[in-house]
Amino acid sequence: MKKLNFKKHMMTGISYMIPMIVAGGILGALAKGFGGWEVGNYAPEAGATIFTNLNCFDWKQFWWMISKLSDYAMSFGVAVMTAGVCYSIAERPGIVPGFIIGYAANQSKAGFLGGLLMAFVIGYFIQWMKTWKLPKWMVGLMPVMIIPVIATFVCGVAFFAIVAKPMAIAMNALQGWIMSLNGGSKFIIGAVIGAGMGFDMGGPVNKTASMAANALGADGIYGPMSAKIIGGMTPPCGVFVSTLLTPKKFSATEKETAKTAFPMGLCFITEGVLPFAAADPARFIPASMIGSALAGGIAVAMGVESVAGHGGIFVFPMMTNWLWAVIALVVGSVATGVIYSAIKKPSEEGQEEEEEIVDLDINL
Repeated sequence: MKKLNFKKHMMTGISYMIPMIVAGGILGALAKGFGGWEVGNYAPEAGATIFTNLNCFDWKQFWWMISKLSDYAMSFGVAVMTAGVCYSIAERPGIVPGFIIGYAANQSKAGFLGGLLMAFVIGYFIQWMKTWKLPKWMVGLMPVMIIPVIATFVCGVAFFAIVAKPMAIAMNALQGWIMSLNGGSKFIIGAVIGAGMGFDMGGPVNKTASMAANALGADGIYGPMSAKIIGGMTPPCGVFVSTLLTPKKFSATEKETAKTAFPMGLCFITEGVLPFAAADPARFIPASMIGSALAGGIAVAMGVESVAGHGGIFVFPMMTNWLWAVIALVVGSVATGVIYSAIKKPSEEGQEEEEEIVDLDINL
């Protein structure tokens, strides 16, 4: 069995995920920049499929189409990471189970933390399967049928039964608690929603905080909506600030990733910092939560309100007290940047290992 080199396996998965997240994020930023913050509402009239009546020469529908490409790319980010980690541990047999269960983690809102956890479960389960003593006629079926089917079945059941279900129950309780804070301090509820948005970048806590803000917005309480947006924008902007403050602590790849995360953050695409959160969760997540909590708390306390639930900087002009929204974003981003710069370990430039992408053809 392979050495338990967790960091190497994790970095391999992240190296595969980065292009997917960057492509999806930049496409989403372009769609919102040119199509407007409501670009997701410009779907063509429904037909046999959502694309049946698509008019690519209509300005709004064109950018809706690009927005869909962004949505699809972002939905596969966790799946690609999970498959990459599984590949690093178990080689080719790990790709299919990793991708399927990684996508399930995204769809069930388990986020990158759920996908990362399951990647190691799947990878080492497959390594154990490789030790099975089978008849010669079955050996050839191992990589193409036996391992993908059994590993996906067993690890998938484990994911839904042990990880997804308890997580859903916990998130329902968390959402109820967040909503119960509405009658108290405005700073507190803004800070709690902001911290939730900065915790797992599109994962269960992030989505729970977002849904709590949406539920309050549906009742005509729009302050938490601003905390949701600004708190979600803070982590990508904060990591970019950190690379400016302490550039020697970051590798060239990390600096480039931070550069692409910044415009994604301005467009309220928090997932741009997933590579940092996955590679260094013990340091980045606390820095992210503190900055987002500060940003969300300031925004709500100073009377910032947003009727829109998405859009990033494109909806700032429509916010109540929008100047305080800008101040909250700047303060939160600087706080995240300063804290992460202070606690981050310097990157060992030149020692990052990127596994060569081998030919994935399967010889039968």
